[in-house]
Amino acid sequence: MRKLRVGVIGSGMRSSSYFRNLPPKQQLSVQLVALADPNEGNRIKFQDLFAGESQPRHYENGESLLDTEELDALIIGSPNHAHTDDAIRALPRQIPILLEKPVAIGLDECRRLWQAYVAAEQPPVTVGFVLRYSPFYQKIEGLIRSDALGQVLSIDADEMLGTGLTAFFYRGWRRWDRLTGGFMVEKCCHDFDILNWLTGARATRVFSIAGRTHLTPRPYDQQHRRFDPERQTDLDYGDTRTQSIFTALTDESPYDAASDVPDHQVVMIEFDNGILSSFTACVAQPRSTRRMRVYGSAGALEGDIGRSRIVVDTPMVDSEGYDTHEVAFPAGEGGHHGADPGISATFWNSAMGLPTTIRAGIREGIEAVLIGLAAEESKKSGLPVDVTRLRREVFGASE
Repeated sequence: MRKLRVGVIGSGMRSSSYFRNLPPKQQLSVQLVALADPNEGNRIKFQDLFAGESQPRHYENGESLLDTEELDALIIGSPNHAHTDDAIRALPRQIPILLEKPVAIGLDECRRLWQAYVAAEQPPVTVGFVLRYSPFYQKIEGLIRSDALGQVLSIDADEMLGTGLTAFFYRGWRRWDRLTGGFMVEKCCHDFDILNWLTGARATRVFSIAGRTHLTPRPYDQQHRRFDPERQTDLDYGDTRTQSIFTALTDESPYDAASDVPDHQVVMIEFDNGILSSFTACVAQPRSTRRMRVYGSAGALEGDIGRSRIVVDTPMVDSEGYDTHEVAFPAGEGGHHGADPGISATFWNSAMGLPTTIRAGIREGIEAVLIGLAAEESKKSGLPVDVTRLRREVFGASE
């Protein structure tokens, strides 16, 4: 039986996670045949880790790989600014694609991507919204859908970036909006996708405020020692060995690094079903985590993914008191709090034609980007942004 011919564009840490989490029963059915990355060292490292005895062909960019190779499946894990063009080139092949988030970094890219996807008759694309595959968010989604909280009124969410992730965003390519689409698009489209999913609705208006007030140039004795470049800690995903192989950061201090990234930002979102949401992102925190509060008419939920904890309060029927109980859910194993194995299995099953459920595709990817773009626009203008207008520019007047 011929093996599944797989190409990889962007041979770095994120692409490596899909091979590290390749289900054991499928490993002998997959052959890495081509790698594209301008960094030859990364291509060689990736080949050494995952190619086995095969000799994948090397390319400096995705365009050259796609112009040359016959593939059965493709992973696009390049930097953000390259995602859309590589996806548009690949879509006409109608092969299963793993497209890392964000799927685009601008409104025109969103429009071109959607048009190409429709023209290609909507082939199977797994977008890298890994959080949808985590036991934590699946449990919260299940509680909401089961009406355990009653009618959802509001959702507050946040993402806290600890020492390692803070360095990641001030000492690598993610510091520049022109390469990422902005901090809200790059880092927080994950969170906007989760809010879209949990509300079961579409955003209509977004307002955002941001600042950079701590990670600014200042005397050395006013800087936290944990941000000295030589003392940076691990990221919150990927195994330590893979991080050491693929993560390359400058030797700058986040206090002095030139960057477009704020050190805190708040976003308010109105959804078309009446649910209101607030989202806060803050760097330089003691630990990396995401937290969530869901306020319903018949209950309220608090969750912390870093502590694998969900607590629900429900009102008593015959008194003014309330009951509190902790909700059990499987902790999960692997990166991103047990989600990496889930999204990897989904993609590989899709690539092999096996039954699977893709939890987020191109439409979901674009919807999350639209909120991120609206937040970036609002941050600069100081005004609310009409997401419905942005959506119509991408999907057409009928939206």
